Amino acid sequence: MFTTRFLHVLLFSSLALAWVDLDPAIIPAVDEPLEVYSLGNPSFLPHEWLDGIVGNVADGVKFAKRGDDSSKIYAYNGDEVVGFVDKSTGETQVYTDYDKLPAAKNPIDIKNALKIFEHGKDGFPADDTHVELVQGASLVGSTMNNITDDESLSRRWNYEEPDATFLTTGYFQRWVKCKGKKFPVCGPGSRASFSVGVDNRIFSLSYRWKPAKNSGRIVKPSPLSTIEEVIRRWLEGKRRIKIKHIDICFYDSGAQWIQPVYRVLGESFPEDNHDNETESSEILRFFPIGDEPVENVFPEGAAAASEGQPWPAEPKENKPTEVARSLKRNYFEARNSLYERWAKPTVTVGRYVTQEDIHQAEFLKNANGFWNNLATSPIINFVNSQYFWAPRWLYGGSAQWYINSVHLALTEAHGWKHLFSTWRGSSVVNPVRIPSTLPPAGYGPGPNNLGRLAYWIIDASKVIPAPVDFPGDPFQAFKPWWRVLCGGLHAVMGWRTKTLFSDDVAVHTAWLIAHFRIPVVSAWLYAAHNDWAYFFGPTYNGKPYGRASVIYPCGRGSDKVWQVEKLPKPKCLKMKWWN
Repeated sequence: MFTTRFLHVLLFSSLALAWVDLDPAIIPAVDEPLEVYSLGNPSFLPHEWLDGIVGNVADGVKFAKRGDDSSKIYAYNGDEVVGFVDKSTGETQVYTDYDKLPAAKNPIDIKNALKIFEHGKDGFPADDTHVELVQGASLVGSTMNNITDDESLSRRWNYEEPDATFLTTGYFQRWVKCKGKKFPVCGPGSRASFSVGVDNRIFSLSYRWKPAKNSGRIVKPSPLSTIEEVIRRWLEGKRRIKIKHIDICFYDSGAQWIQPVYRVLGESFPEDNHDNETESSEILRFFPIGDEPVENVFPEGAAAASEGQPWPAEPKENKPTEVARSLKRNYFEARNSLYERWAKPTVTVGRYVTQEDIHQAEFLKNANGFWNNLATSPIINFVNSQYFWAPRWLYGGSAQWYINSVHLALTEAHGWKHLFSTWRGSSVVNPVRIPSTLPPAGYGPGPNNLGRLAYWIIDASKVIPAPVDFPGDPFQAFKPWWRVLCGGLHAVMGWRTKTLFSDDVAVHTAWLIAHFRIPVVSAWLYAAHNDWAYFFGPTYNGKPYGRASVIYPCGRGSDKVWQVEKLPKPKCLKMKWWN
């Protein structure tokens, strides 16, 4: 039970080590008490309608109960999961292969595609909240053709269709009306997002919904001076934080309540650095407007989430893989019988974390969660080959013993266009620049390359900008990646915009590729687009957060994580991104 003692703990805790730059004028005033809403039983989408949606993904596919899990029903395309419904929570997801989607020939009409949904009907039962259909991000693709054998990049690049759009998202924004004012609903609870493509057909979705009723409870707002002090105390630590934006929303926990909160967006800087040299992921937090939260809105700290987990090891330059291996065989490797090892494909994994960073705990949380979801795969034998703090030479001169010696790699760092940090978020001290830091022959199991890397996830802001991010010369989006991919890499996944530390995209991607056999490119694009931190399209000064991007040789966008065969030098590169 939370009481006013909760605030006292924050207000009179020990002196913090750094400070928060917060202008009190940006904290919205709350003049009177606000209502609290109670959540009811889960809602469900119509079963027959869902069968039609998975039929858009693959002909003849329908939902069917899986014998080993009575709480869920699944839809399969061969051995690949393309959707599920959780009968206990109502959570429903449908996945598609983003590489195989045809471009839309005509404008996509999300309103027409989703006209069966009206508040008070299937999926959205009438309650004391309101919903409205909002257009979200679109999936856009571009191809660079005519790459010559002598590696000189042709400047003849083209969109697959002029401004080719493959999907446009329609999501239902929930909101409440209190004292004549309209407030959005936020948080990890209710969500409903539908991706509409060619012929106005729905190809993927993410849905979880509970009706909400006014509980009769109210929250009396705390004085703004108290709110200011709580925000400062909660965010202070070994870093400087500048609060950029604060608004009021109603936090849907997905459990019991929807309650009014302050939504706070901040950017952190090293204590001795007044300007971030790379684009750090930003901090999103929620604070109750009163002195007694109805439910906890404070997430488990990243440090607590990584407690008991192994830490990265210190690599040694120019050491072969057998010496550099950072961890002994883990339990999941050791328990597999010889038959299981023969029956399952084996994929080696490397995780590489930027050094001496103020966000170390957040990066470790992502890296550990990524491995934990891979390790529990019932269908693939993932081997935890490497887990290292990552200096620049690990990606360059010693890459053959490190990142280019594994099949699947995750990098956790801060980023900028075609660059990411290896030390204290710096773009000056030992950053990785793409492609100049990397080996001239690139990464991967290509015909003239002794490497192994097939899939590289770079979880760092803005490292893979799209053609739309170079309005004067969109060719620049492709140019640096040719040298990286010419060694036989199957795909590189990352971001074209800033990100938030509260997302779980890398962790969710690992689950999709390890448990559902989703192609790696599609798993990343789906996880990024449907993460709750980005679900309502957060923006600041008109700039979006959490827009993922991918680049890969043409024809490899449907590859699954165990497909690690050698590839020739690509003659065509494809990019897809959320715009």
